Amino acid sequence: MKRFLWAAAALLLASAAFGQLSKYKDWAKTPEADFLTPGERQAWSKVASDTDAEKFIADYWAKRGGEPFRQEVARRIAAADQQFKLRGQKGSESARGRVFLTLGNPTRVMESRAGGAEAQSGPDGSGSSSGLAALQDQNSAAAVMQTWVYDKSKFDASWDVGEVRAQINVDPQRGRDELVNAALVNKAIDKINEARLAEVQKKMAAAGAPAAGAATGAGAAGAAAAGAAASSASSAAPPPPPAPAAAAGLPAATRAVLEPMLKGAPKPVSGFWGGEFLTVNGDPFYAFQLVKFSTETEPAPAAMKLGGVVTKEDGTEVTSFWEDAQPADMKGINGMDKAVDHSISVPAGTYRGAFGLFSADGATALTSASTTFTIGEKSSDFKISPMILAATLTPLSKRPNPTDAFVFGMEKPIRVEPRGNHDFSREDGLWYFYTVANPVVPATADAATAAGQGAPAATTPAAPAAATTPSAAPPPPPPAKPRIMTRIGVLRDGKPAFQPATLPAELQPLGTNFYGSGSEIPLASFEPGYYTFTLNVRDLNAPRESAAFKGIDRSGDFVVLGPDGKMPPTPTPIPPKATPTPRPKKKA
Repeated sequence: MKRFLWAAAALLLASAAFGQLSKYKDWAKTPEADFLTPGERQAWSKVASDTDAEKFIADYWAKRGGEPFRQEVARRIAAADQQFKLRGQKGSESARGRVFLTLGNPTRVMESRAGGAEAQSGPDGSGSSSGLAALQDQNSAAAVMQTWVYDKSKFDASWDVGEVRAQINVDPQRGRDELVNAALVNKAIDKINEARLAEVQKKMAAAGAPAAGAATGAGAAGAAAAGAAASSASSAAPPPPPAPAAAAGLPAATRAVLEPMLKGAPKPVSGFWGGEFLTVNGDPFYAFQLVKFSTETEPAPAAMKLGGVVTKEDGTEVTSFWEDAQPADMKGINGMDKAVDHSISVPAGTYRGAFGLFSADGATALTSASTTFTIGEKSSDFKISPMILAATLTPLSKRPNPTDAFVFGMEKPIRVEPRGNHDFSREDGLWYFYTVANPVVPATADAATAAGQGAPAATTPAAPAAATTPSAAPPPPPPAKPRIMTRIGVLRDGKPAFQPATLPAELQPLGTNFYGSGSEIPLASFEPGYYTFTLNVRDLNAPRESAAFKGIDRSGDFVVLGPDGKMPPTPTPIPPKATPTPRPKKKA
């Protein structure tokens, strides 16, 4: 009885403390707090005011490296909300969401149904869908038991964490999932959270970063600590770079490198990627990425210049630029490659462009490429952007410029950094991302039903109202939505690697009749090799004979590196089939 009274007293004290909280009362239950250690949870239980809570939360982020870590958590929350959503519950608040947030993509997923059959998921779930979204197929009515397996190689050896198996009962019909072996998994998560925090704190101390609770202004030490924290938590993308300095005149030596490239055939190079994109207002522009690879003997420099020349087809120069490059780190086979993004806004037409990265003094050309590109007229036609293959999607905190390269949305913008070097490890997640402009949207949901989207539910006629009672206005119909269907596939060495999947696109509004869509695919089950991701996007509301209804194709190549981080062997070309020699006709 005494023990019970002590427990009751502790509960009352905790209740009294939280009684002073309002804004942050439930913060510890949010997905953002999934990285709390047991000691931090105990400290949170003693927080007595919103002011103290704000300080605690600021310290929580600062101890883990600040903004880069916070952006990585936001990226995972967004991915979990999309992949694991249930009726009445956000995906990041589900059992699968918490495991994904704290441990990342599983090494493999095994699934068994009531009949006892078990299947091991590939990249398209049980053979028919894509990525984690497919592994958690919400259209399946039957409850399933999923086992998410994390090999011990997923964790640093010094953490002393063995294999982790999370057994999750997923019941889409009831709109819930449950971590069956919660005690074991939570114990492992607590241990991993403590080990990660200790590791980050050690790196921050070595970098001379300020302790949590101190001012966390920008500086070299703070930036180094933030980078260490982000790499410890996950492969978080860097924060958005500052705006580039105003372009100066293109030096003569740079022109001497770039202008000859405009006269011959386009010079595509590995590490160059670009395409036509739209602003939220539908204005077309061109965006490209140029990558400077690291080599075994020479890492890519952190400071570089970006130069470019753009001409019309007749050779008339339209624009040129020369500015400090703002490179983003990109994991490569020989260290950190450097990726530089740039956008070009010019009138509609066809153009030649030559672009290069140069040493900081402008004397040495590090890499260069030339291309031909077309900018279309602004129109209301159905359009699909080029598909971007990326390793991360990064939420941004500042309102971007409409033509910022590979930044989508204005109110809640995200940066989708293309993987211009095409290289992914099996520990990476592969994001495919694209935008949809001007799909057909019926005026109302009733109009969509009439167009073939489905019959309305049967209703019972209401009793006639009394003469003295004015009839209530009928509720407005729900807003109609686009109906975009996608078919995705993966080829390896030109042959289907998995069964293609057809599924409706989940569209996120970016502007008026302008949407973004995509998903993340874990690569743990992919063998090292050379792959092509294929995508067909159809507008089911469009006229049947239109190109929009038949579908627009997009594709992108990528490489899954070997366990040693090196390129896989080049596939052997398949020899063409010999033409059979016709048999001579028999003589009559």
